[in-house]
Amino acid sequence: MQPSVRFCFLLMVMLLSVPVLAQDKQAVEKKSVDGKATKAEKAEPVSEAKPADKKAEKKPNSAVEKEAPKPKIGVRQIKISGDYVDLVQPAGLDPLSLLSGGPGATRSYFKLTSFLDSFSEDDDFDHLVVDLSSGFSMNSAQLDELSRHLKKVTDAGKKTHAWLESASREALEIASMCDTVYMADFGEVDFPSVSMQSMFYRDAMDLVGVKASVVRAGDFKGAVEPYLNSRMSDHLRQHYLNMLISINDAAVDRIAKGRGLKTADVREMQSQRMWIAKEALAKGLVDKLAPYGSMQQAIGDDIGDNLNWVTPKKAAKKDVSFFQLMGELMAGSSSNGSVQDNTIVVLHLSGAIVDEGGAGSIAAGPTVEQIQKLTDEERVKGVVVRINSPGGSATASEAIRQALKKLAEKKPTVVSMGDVAASGGYWISCIGTPIYAERGTVTGSIGVFAMKLSGGALMRRIGLHTENIELDESASLFSLDRGFTEDETKSLQKSIDSVYGRFLKLVSGARKIPVDKLRTLAGGRVWSGTQAIRNKLVDQIGGVDDCIQHIAKKARLGDEYKVTHRPITKSGLDLSSLLGSEDEDIISIDRLGGRLLQANSTTLRLLRKQGLNTDTLQLLINDSLETHQKPTAWLMGPSSLSIR
Repeated sequence: MQPSVRFCFLLMVMLLSVPVLAQDKQAVEKKSVDGKATKAEKAEPVSEAKPADKKAEKKPNSAVEKEAPKPKIGVRQIKISGDYVDLVQPAGLDPLSLLSGGPGATRSYFKLTSFLDSFSEDDDFDHLVVDLSSGFSMNSAQLDELSRHLKKVTDAGKKTHAWLESASREALEIASMCDTVYMADFGEVDFPSVSMQSMFYRDAMDLVGVKASVVRAGDFKGAVEPYLNSRMSDHLRQHYLNMLISINDAAVDRIAKGRGLKTADVREMQSQRMWIAKEALAKGLVDKLAPYGSMQQAIGDDIGDNLNWVTPKKAAKKDVSFFQLMGELMAGSSSNGSVQDNTIVVLHLSGAIVDEGGAGSIAAGPTVEQIQKLTDEERVKGVVVRINSPGGSATASEAIRQALKKLAEKKPTVVSMGDVAASGGYWISCIGTPIYAERGTVTGSIGVFAMKLSGGALMRRIGLHTENIELDESASLFSLDRGFTEDETKSLQKSIDSVYGRFLKLVSGARKIPVDKLRTLAGGRVWSGTQAIRNKLVDQIGGVDDCIQHIAKKARLGDEYKVTHRPITKSGLDLSSLLGSEDEDIISIDRLGGRLLQANSTTLRLLRKQGLNTDTLQLLINDSLETHQKPTAWLMGPSSLSIR
């Protein structure tokens, strides 16, 4: 080949090679910018293929060939402990609880259900572990509603696990709602059937010389029998027994359904009550046994490796200064808070219904005012009226009912009955809107009475004599030294019968039940939620969650709404515990009634430790000591009953 020809050929090769090298360089630079090229790729253009180095061949590419770490499995752990209530009431002065970071062990039930709802939508967690190893209390109505919230979690594809040590009936019921139940191998199950306890005061009253004068409408009025009888009447006992069977059936049903057992078998196990861990495993009440203190290890072994356990944080202890204590003391007892657009409000009416009162009761004036605010607030699109009340004053109940009726006429309103919605608690439900109750709700108790306690005999024994200077005998109607006369009883009976007739008329109109039929359901009879459905006293079995859905549908809110609970309570401090005098062993005329039954704070605390609700006792004693313009017509259910 001629030199000139060779030169031209080489020149052509060089010209053709330049674009290729430029493209390779551009590609390498692009990889470098994207952050995807390794050092080896940057050093060697693709066009220059060199033999692979054996050492480099053995060394894996860290960015491409190395296995990615397995994603952690999210496990959320919650501990159920304390006394769960619908509405946390303001607590009395307890400096020790303030210093330890919070008041007592009372917990908000609806915060728990709200957490379960949010967990069902949380993609960061696949498993929920419910630690039931600590003591807690939850009533039958709450347990029914809790089962639906836990079902939301499982319906969302998440697994639920329960950990038991020594299990109560309530703990076993919640555990049965979970997919897998673990139990400490040295634990035991104690699930008694539902029982009821009532304290009768008649014999003690006779000993100290105290008499109860009662005028009533309805022969089943269990609220007054403890003051009139030494023992429970046979017809009332049988009525309560039927109600207990209905409530207990709900508990047995929860366990049987959750564990895949026959209700008859669970009822048989319940009648024997106590079961050690191995027996509970053999009977199918639990799935697996594990050593004490090995909850995370036992459950983790079944879930798998690489778990990310998340547990709730404990509240930090606070150093409380004198000024903070005084700030708590002066703080108000409740707050209405702000309401956002498209809000459904859950209005809690908890406690005895009274004309005037403080924390722990439903006082007519403030309650009516709050209902009126909800009625006028345009951003409130609907209200769930959550009732937990054994009843109370007829006049206060009617004032609240009228306010609720106006609310229901303006915006969607639904009544949700909690643990107890009886007598006055049922009166305020008669507003012509749907009523929801749980299977274990105690309701009804449609009856009226008036009562006063008199201690004339005791006063004479201790040397006290009262002189009444009056124009006629009726002026001393509420005198502490005597009971009602025959003429006074007749006069009071007319008043009580009038209130009872109004009660029947209200229920008949709201529930569309003829009065003659209603009389067989009234008279003070109490019913479980299941019985109330059959008797058409309530519309549907369900809780606050169902009521919210009902209102959202009726108000056409879709999913665009918020839920808020009212009132918001603040724990103010109670000076009475500082100033004392309740526990002092002093007998004075104005405190005499309370001392007659030894109903001072020490005695009441002892009764409460036995599981008795002393609210009605204290309310009736206090009312007997007050000077009235007219007698109080009570719409009280048997709240002294303790259902366990």
